[in-house]
Amino acid sequence: MPLWSPSADPAAKIARATGGAVRLLHASDTPALHALLSQDPVGSVSASAAVRQRGGAAPSKSRTGALVVGIDGPDGRGPRRGGLGAACWLGSNIIPISADPESAGLFGQAAAALKRRVSSIYGRAEAALPLFEATGWANQREVRPNQPLMSISGPPAVDPLPGVRPSRVEEFRAVEKACAAMFAEELGFSPYTQGISQYRERIRGLIRAGHSLIAVDPQTRQIIFKAEFGAVTDQVVQVQGVWVPPSRRGEGLAGPGMAAVVEYGLTLAPTVSLYVNDYNTPAVRAYERVGFTQVGAYATVLF
Repeated sequence: MPLWSPSADPAAKIARATGGAVRLLHASDTPALHALLSQDPVGSVSASAAVRQRGGAAPSKSRTGALVVGIDGPDGRGPRRGGLGAACWLGSNIIPISADPESAGLFGQAAAALKRRVSSIYGRAEAALPLFEATGWANQREVRPNQPLMSISGPPAVDPLPGVRPSRVEEFRAVEKACAAMFAEELGFSPYTQGISQYRERIRGLIRAGHSLIAVDPQTRQIIFKAEFGAVTDQVVQVQGVWVPPSRRGEGLAGPGMAAVVEYGLTLAPTVSLYVNDYNTPAVRAYERVGFTQVGAYATVLF
């Protein structure tokens, strides 16, 4: 995992590393940043949700908090020529925003100069992969270069699974167990290695927000399907953590479960999106049956 080195003047480090092409964004850049995010609501949903949660483009008050950096000009070059051309969320996750390969490379140089402690780089593949390459980091745990980005903006094509609903606070332990099982299966290590309290608070936050959905077997009282909305904006909700316990796979729960998730998601925003590993053929086919179509490709680098 790349190491974070607090800097009294991150703006200066960014400018030196990129020859002045990349600058630190401030509160006054918030309208331009929102305009840039709105150009790609599906591809930028995670960054958009993070920016809105923080209240804008202003740097975090914490010395180790997330920063938003940008490149001026519609072609991604030049001092404020034509407004904000590309941006990047630099936190524990690095997310390029409306970046082409050239601007993504500059963002990678900026990230490397800050020596951030990073969990992942992800976003549209045409930006995330050049960004990672430009960092020069060689300690990645895994690179997933082609993850279909999919969306749906209308009713699902299959009947929803009965009983899918928001989880309740009193169900936290069962939800936590299901989430941890899914995380370990997907990433190959326990989520608790990155901090037990932080992970549990993340799950509690999803439950409190109504963004954790489950279906429970009425006989066994076990969770048989779950999913979360990992990012929610006025335009898009992004689904994450879709999981059916191994003992219940092959029963046709995933497609109907996702149909129910889509129905719920469309009450929050006009589009529901997700991204999926290209090698997970059963999941891709299930999403296609529900009515999701591919609208691009993500890439994820895990540290």
